[in-house]
Amino acid sequence: MYNDLQKRYVKEIKTNQEQSEAIKNLTIKLHELEHNLREQRQRIEQLECKKVSWKTSAVSGKRSRTPEGEVTSRRDMSKKEESCCSKYLELLLKEIKKLKKENEKLSAERRALKNELAGLDKDFFEEIEDLKHAVQESVKLNNQYEKCLKQISVLYGLPFTAHL
Repeated sequence: MYNDLQKRYVKEIKTNQEQSEAIKNLTIKLHELEHNLREQRQRIEQLECKKVSWKTSAVSGKRSRTPEGEVTSRRDMSKKEESCCSKYLELLLKEIKKLKKENEKLSAERRALKNELAGLDKDFFEEIEDLKHAVQESVKLNNQYEKCLKQISVLYGLPFTAHL
């Protein structure tokens, strides 16, 4: 009985240590997450301040210099950005229309070829295979005839030219 109690006690200590380690790790992780949360909140506040200052400067009509030295307002700059975006969108739309036309053209061509192939049945392809086999056999036979003719011409002393 004493041994059983001692084993249980050792087991409980081990479990307690494991749980303490887990609690410690979770506490560390919790502190890291809280720190990250504070940093992100500060960042949000900074961005909101920038947003407010940008809006007030845009409303007040502050002007800035472009790299080319031109003086422009933020409104002008946003209009330029909008015009660039709209030009880019127009180019994309043109490209989409072009691709749709090409797609329609290729689809029509594919349908035409499919209809053309529909007229050819299995017998047609079998006949082609038969013709291929017949051509191969006739080539072999022609080669044999050529060898025979060459032997006969040598036997009788006649000149032989291949492929008359």
